[in-house]
Amino acid sequence: MAAPASDLTDQIHEVAIIGAGPGGITAAHLLQQKGIGDFVILERAGDVGGTWRDNHYPGLAVDIPSLWYQFPFARDPNWSRLFAPGAEIQSYLRDVARDVGVYAHLHTHADVIRQVWDDGRAVWQLELADGRAVTARFVISAVGGYINAKTDVPIDGIGDFTGRIMRPNDWDDDYDVRGKRVAVIGTGSSGVQIAAALAPLAAHLDVYQRTPAWVLPKVDFDFTPRVRSVLRLPGVLPGIDWAGRLLMDLTLVGPLCHLWSRLPERALVRLMPLYDAYCRALYRTYLRFVVRDKQTRAELLPRYGILAKRPVISSSFLPIFNRPDTTLVTTGIDRITPTGVRTADGEERPADLIVAATGYELWTDPETYRPGTIIGRDGTDLAQQYRRHGLQSYAGSAYPGLPNRWELVGPLGFVGFAWFDYLEMVTTHAVRIIDETRTRGAAVAEVTAAAFARRNRKLERQGKAVRLYLTDCNPGLNTYFVNSQGHTVYHRPETITAAWRFSRSSAVDDYTFSARPVASRRS
Repeated sequence: MAAPASDLTDQIHEVAIIGAGPGGITAAHLLQQKGIGDFVILERAGDVGGTWRDNHYPGLAVDIPSLWYQFPFARDPNWSRLFAPGAEIQSYLRDVARDVGVYAHLHTHADVIRQVWDDGRAVWQLELADGRAVTARFVISAVGGYINAKTDVPIDGIGDFTGRIMRPNDWDDDYDVRGKRVAVIGTGSSGVQIAAALAPLAAHLDVYQRTPAWVLPKVDFDFTPRVRSVLRLPGVLPGIDWAGRLLMDLTLVGPLCHLWSRLPERALVRLMPLYDAYCRALYRTYLRFVVRDKQTRAELLPRYGILAKRPVISSSFLPIFNRPDTTLVTTGIDRITPTGVRTADGEERPADLIVAATGYELWTDPETYRPGTIIGRDGTDLAQQYRRHGLQSYAGSAYPGLPNRWELVGPLGFVGFAWFDYLEMVTTHAVRIIDETRTRGAAVAEVTAAAFARRNRKLERQGKAVRLYLTDCNPGLNTYFVNSQGHTVYHRPETITAAWRFSRSSAVDDYTFSARPVASRRS
């Protein structure tokens, strides 16, 4: 049950958390671990869960093993299978939120549309869509990575379609696809999962592919009672966590950031494509085993490097193209007609349902941040800063000119492969600085410009190989690893081990702490 609305606007809160997805739940837990109980959680929807609350389309499941896709502070040995279905993930999130006391602080249907720093009082004023205002000393923005589903399907004629259009985050569970002709547009993770689930049910399925994806086999299985009993043994789940982190550091992140980045650029752009050629040869062999038609195999073979986009994990997607009632369409879409989809070659394919799996606004693109919505000291506008200077951050979360505020999902922030693990890492840093500010009796904590610049220079050096791989070795690729400015700000080029160490022991001198509001620097 959410907290009463009367508690929201009648006081100055110590901390306001924006968002009640995995990041908001993590922040609530870590704040309470530090003895900070005066916080509110502002959630624009009606419950916790974030993307797992919003998405419930057919075939939805986590795409990394469940044993790593969970809170490090709330490890669960009772998953039903290695890759848990979406409903089970959402149930887990609600259970953890209840266990750590989130609902006592939660305010639902509280959509934060503007954040403004009040220098005179050293507080943030948060404006809600319904006209209310919330005041807090500190802000933790936990809005997540998939910020908003793209509102428009960028295809001519979409408004003329007389059938049904659905998006992954707005699925109608009562719609019966049996006997229907279905068009799935997009072959990212959601498009792949939906297509695989609908192929056995639909009268005919057309999958519209713009860019072939790396679809890697998903070795999935039920967890038996015996397996779950082993997972309950002391130390087993933490050991699995650390084994994953160390394996990732030793085999991928460490070499990329600390070995490959020491090589000359000229050598890197010659060597890295050799790795992709090797992976493509293996993938071509895999396709021969799972897809019968030679032409279809050729159309499913990715042209870009295996690490240039996040690979899709599925063992049920590629075999659907062996079905006589499923067609892979690689010709570009010309427009949507009232009764179907017309491609650039003039062929029109009828459809009763169009599934538009065309993606989200992501934190990596400057366009995601609207001018005038996050205003800090001396009128610092985060969106304008990102547009002028590119997306940067300190520890994936802090920015000069935005005192007492941290993002949990920010540029150059994500590290590793386990989302919950990463969230605890970056939240630990934010909560540590909040606690330090309170311990010092200070009112304001702000990362210094020098520390900000120093940190970003270091990550730029360590990220050289990743940057060259994503840009020079894979030019012109449409991927959220490279934003609209051509910058590679999705990953933090740092080992998981180093990032964990930083979150717990970075120099507090990288921040300034002041006992009263910083005087305006405007002339």
